[in-house]
Amino acid sequence: MAFLLKSQINSIMNKVIIYAGRFHPFHKGHLASYNYLTKQFGEDSVYIATSNIQAPSTSPFSFEEKQKMMEVLGINPAKVVKVKSPYRADEITSRFDPENTQLVFALSEKDIGRFQFTKKDGSPGYMQPMPANEGHMKPMVDHGYVTLTPTVNFKIAGKNLNSASAIRNAYITADKKNRQRILTDLYGTAGKELKGLFDEKMLMAEELGNLMITLRESVEDRYDKNIRKLELALEIEKTAKRLEEADLEGHYLIKDPDDFRIVPAGGVGSHTPSSIKASLAGDLSDLVNAIKVENYESAYWMLYKGGTIRTKLEAAKLYAEYKRKLGKRPVKTGRRIDLDGSSD
Repeated sequence: MAFLLKSQINSIMNKVIIYAGRFHPFHKGHLASYNYLTKQFGEDSVYIATSNIQAPSTSPFSFEEKQKMMEVLGINPAKVVKVKSPYRADEITSRFDPENTQLVFALSEKDIGRFQFTKKDGSPGYMQPMPANEGHMKPMVDHGYVTLTPTVNFKIAGKNLNSASAIRNAYITADKKNRQRILTDLYGTAGKELKGLFDEKMLMAEELGNLMITLRESVEDRYDKNIRKLELALEIEKTAKRLEEADLEGHYLIKDPDDFRIVPAGGVGSHTPSSIKASLAGDLSDLVNAIKVENYESAYWMLYKGGTIRTKLEAAKLYAEYKRKLGKRPVKTGRRIDLDGSSD
């Protein structure tokens, strides 16, 4: 077998470049980033990962609606993939052999903080900055990488904008003429066919904002049923953002000398198999007691605002499934096992 240099091995590996984001809406800055990536890595290697998670104010568009925006801007819809979490994108990475594929997530500078490059013990994390010398890159089974896309300022209806939230706000406050101008600046002549969609989705966001102002100014009782509806809508927004912006860590295990250590996603500590059961039992006992005394605000907080019950329950379930599959096979001390699909 011929001897190959590391640089030669890397040159024959696949690369998968994942441009991840929420894209509410997909705009000129996003398009500039996508074109930058396809020029650098080739169109076949670049995928756009976005979810179908919606919330009326900050995440109004469905996956299909975002895909349509990208298509009218000339992006092949087959390269746009619906994923559960854009910053994991398992639906894309699972298509490739992890031994022969290098994984790169492409993010804007404002999103780079989603990934931790160093673990708490000081050792390198799974995700690493993409090296200048691609010959130093390892396959996906060992590491994933992050590269920055350029931030592009562009004019929409005569204003310098560079974010989706600024576009949403501009559209909500614009009159009919300027709304069409915004869409034309964003999508060219195809903006006309998107106007009905934008009007519908932005109207919902506008009504939610107006309701918030009206209720807060006119209702003295903060637990008025309309206030509760508003708070629930805002919690949907927060939950949608948390789910959509989940990072790559996910739920995982560490094999300690005597047992496994379960680390649920979202920063809710680490647990032994017995302690996570005890923790869940305590959470559920607190929930039951809150309901018994009709402290529904606390119960609501535990279920929908805290989110830790669901997270720990999911991690415990995945651990149980892993143990059943593992059987009596030994696991090396110190090994990290990703409960969402891959391991190091």
